[in-house]
Amino acid sequence: MNSQVDNATGARLALWIGAWVAGDISVADAANACESITHSLDLIWHEQRMPWFNFLADIPVNQTSVAAVFPSPGNPDGVPVDVLREFDTSIGLVAISNRLLIGKAGDDTWKAAETQVTKPIIDINFARMQMLEALTTAQSALANLDLTGSRVTADATLNSLDFGLVPPKTPKRVLDAVEQGYRIATLARIAKDDAIAIASRSQNAMKTEILSDLERCARELLQAAVSSGYYTN
Repeated sequence: MNSQVDNATGARLALWIGAWVAGDISVADAANACESITHSLDLIWHEQRMPWFNFLADIPVNQTSVAAVFPSPGNPDGVPVDVLREFDTSIGLVAISNRLLIGKAGDDTWKAAETQVTKPIIDINFARMQMLEALTTAQSALANLDLTGSRVTADATLNSLDFGLVPPKTPKRVLDAVEQGYRIATLARIAKDDAIAIASRSQNAMKTEILSDLERCARELLQAAVSSGYYTN
């Protein structure tokens, strides 16, 4: 399975674990996907290493929900702040039934922690509308700014951008939302990190603010797409 650890890793995990919860794939398929996505055969659970298969098999599937969460500075995304210190939030986390959090720890191991997650699942149609509005605002506001610094990087990234394999029964509307959210979030991050508006410091600050809002909206669309509850048409 092709995968990479980047800022959508939590979304990939949520998509595969959610597909298992929905009954679309077996627990073995979900565990194999988790191993490939995280590049780890196991995770820390109750202070002990446990294979992904055993960990997932211990989760009661009935009434289980799965969601991706993307905490950022000033926005914990429904996760207790003290818990966030245990994880690398830049790649996203997975919330299971609002009581269990899965993520990558600071020492590059993967772990699960029991905690209350209060982030509500966002409606996929609402998330898409919000992102398109942010995209329109960005295109209009940034039209007169010099973003030359990011163009070559963005073009190279577009040519190689790949979310990775998804569960076989994933509906097309979910695939479309995943593709759209992932690509726009990635390009917004590149433009924000690499492009330099040479006209003035104020224009550069404006660019950063607009692109940060676009990236947030794109990640929320990605979150809505991969969180369980969206596997039926």
